[in-house]
Amino acid sequence: MIILAVVVLLRVPSLFEPYWYGDEGIYLTVGRGLRRGLALYRDIHDNKPPLLYLVAAVAGGVQFWFKFIAMLWSVAVVAVFWNLALRIASDKRKIAVWATIIFAGLTTLPFLEGNIANAELFFLLLTVGAFSMIYKGGDLIQAGALLGLAGLFKMPAVLEAGVWPVIWLISQDKKWFVKSWWLGVGVAIPLGLATIYFATKGTLPQFLGAAGIQLVPYLSSWRVDLPVVGTLAGRAAALVIWLLVSWLLRKRLSHNGLILAVWWGVTLFAALLSGRPYPHYLLQMAAVIALAVTIEKKLAVGLITILLAVFVAFKFYLYPVWGYYENFGKWVTGQQSHNQYFAWFNPQVGNNYEIAKKIMAGSSPEEKIFVWGDEPMIYALAKRLPVGRYTVRYHILEFGTQKQTAGLLGKELPRYIVSFGQEKELPSLPALLAEKYIPEGSVGVAKIYRLWKKF
Repeated sequence: MIILAVVVLLRVPSLFEPYWYGDEGIYLTVGRGLRRGLALYRDIHDNKPPLLYLVAAVAGGVQFWFKFIAMLWSVAVVAVFWNLALRIASDKRKIAVWATIIFAGLTTLPFLEGNIANAELFFLLLTVGAFSMIYKGGDLIQAGALLGLAGLFKMPAVLEAGVWPVIWLISQDKKWFVKSWWLGVGVAIPLGLATIYFATKGTLPQFLGAAGIQLVPYLSSWRVDLPVVGTLAGRAAALVIWLLVSWLLRKRLSHNGLILAVWWGVTLFAALLSGRPYPHYLLQMAAVIALAVTIEKKLAVGLITILLAVFVAFKFYLYPVWGYYENFGKWVTGQQSHNQYFAWFNPQVGNNYEIAKKIMAGSSPEEKIFVWGDEPMIYALAKRLPVGRYTVRYHILEFGTQKQTAGLLGKELPRYIVSFGQEKELPSLPALLAEKYIPEGSVGVAKIYRLWKKF
């Protein structure tokens, strides 16, 4: 209970963060769109499975409530992990306490983006819950269903469904195939139901693209300048080698050691799936790291050494922890202004608030706007929906929908268009601005255009 109370305390500043994190801006805008009856993927789009957007919709597209749900969810994650730690530590409470403290720190503090409502934070409840259920010999279909639901937050979570079949195989469990079958059936149930749902809505291709097919170009689009593991195929080969080594060392490893070794290898591969150095990817490894360093210390030395090497090689970065809480403390105690508090997160934050204020003053909530740039927080702040399916410029360019977007702009004529430059990348945008919009001012590098009359 003390640990959970500290988790809540550490998350309080996240409730008062400004709208600054781009991905959260996308989630909130998509969630608001769902609340207004838009069809996910067809009418409003992002490249993830649906559950994260449903959470944002429950939050009403409001960041405070989105973060509040994340806080409650985080408490639940830590509580579930505590039960798992007790089981693996054979009811040695001191070890379980330390493991839970480490896990809570990894998933709560800002350095791995624990303060952000990303998919990893949400699917941890399901993956850790499934792991705990299987470890104590629980129902495999139910555990698989939890992993399938985790995949509906983000597909890399489904990779953890392969952990136990490998463990059963290495352990020479005679029922490994039957167990793996029923676990797979459980995984397939929520994924299958989601597929049927989107098929009935006529958005099955878009759902499949966002949930899986689009991962292929996404995973291959980022190049890592490293031998062998610089490619996805190389990282997959490294995982296979790791699992073979675990099999060869199975007699030297304890039962828990074997479990943690396999789990660590799979979650590391999942974290490196795209090769991108985003810290929140490492949250998927939080449970196995916390358990390894407290229960299998000798094994943990090797695991952490490899992880540190990977961290450096893939150029992962961290967010500041002390500065985050210091910034909040100074703002709360009046030692710095509201603008200074905002600027600590990103100098663009204050500009986005000013832009959103102008939009809200000059338009109604039902009117759409268009932001030509990569600042989706403007939609979330202004409580307005975008013209077209996409909330950011890079999605329009990535999916090659410039002509369709330009056509929609000419047809729907949003009340406001905010441009961060490079208008020529969107056909007809410069001509549309010149013909039917008047400049209403600039905020930073952004130019604000207002429709001067209805056509």
